[in-house]
Amino acid sequence: MTLHDIQSLLAEQRTKLQTHPLYSILTSRQNVARFMEYHVWAVWDFMSLLKALQQHLTCTTTPWVPVGDAETRFLINEIVVGEESDVNRHGVRMSHFEMYLDAMQEVGGSTAAIEAFVDVLRSGVDVASAMKHVGAPQASQDFVSFTMDVISGGKAHEIASVFTYGREEIIPTMFLGILDSLEHNEGSRFSDLRYYLERHVEVDGGHHGPLAERMVELLCADHEQRYEEAAAIAKRALEHRIALWDAVAQECRTGLLV
Repeated sequence: MTLHDIQSLLAEQRTKLQTHPLYSILTSRQNVARFMEYHVWAVWDFMSLLKALQQHLTCTTTPWVPVGDAETRFLINEIVVGEESDVNRHGVRMSHFEMYLDAMQEVGGSTAAIEAFVDVLRSGVDVASAMKHVGAPQASQDFVSFTMDVISGGKAHEIASVFTYGREEIIPTMFLGILDSLEHNEGSRFSDLRYYLERHVEVDGGHHGPLAERMVELLCADHEQRYEEAAAIAKRALEHRIALWDAVAQECRTGLLV
């Protein structure tokens, strides 16, 4: 099995995401804001996947000792730098998660729950309890629960596969089209959200995506079982993403969103 085989096995789920009815519903500022209130949890746990990989593939404790293969160390550290300490449109250093919070506020979404969640985590509360405590949407809780299970019980190549194939790579381009329509209808520009999306297209497509795929390839090496496990866990990750999209779309259809 190869990386191409993994991509082929994920084709059905990727098509479902690319053609999901949710996109046709996100036609107002209110609906986009509410969507972001669901999606921000996936942005947060993406960063957790990233740090889990760094812990698996590099030495993050003292005393330092070399861990694993130098190329995989380079790949994950390179991605960490970009995701954890990029620059926003004003040239200020921040993580992509923090950029997303700024974009949420610009659109009118509430960041109260996710910011309270981070504060609760700092006090030592576990992720599941913290999400319940702050009232995260149930669909978001389900999505994050799967991610945390991968982090706690997954092998390095499985975590890398979820990170590479189960996440944001196909999302930003679609949402740029939605944003074009929204800005036209609203008569205003959402510069922070546009920058966040365009930055993801630029960084993920042109740099981080190829690095992440190379990381999966190195971790799977010539082990057929590892490739099969990588494909299976990535498929589950995409199915959880579809379920999250389904939940937001259903809320829109029932009239709970404007």
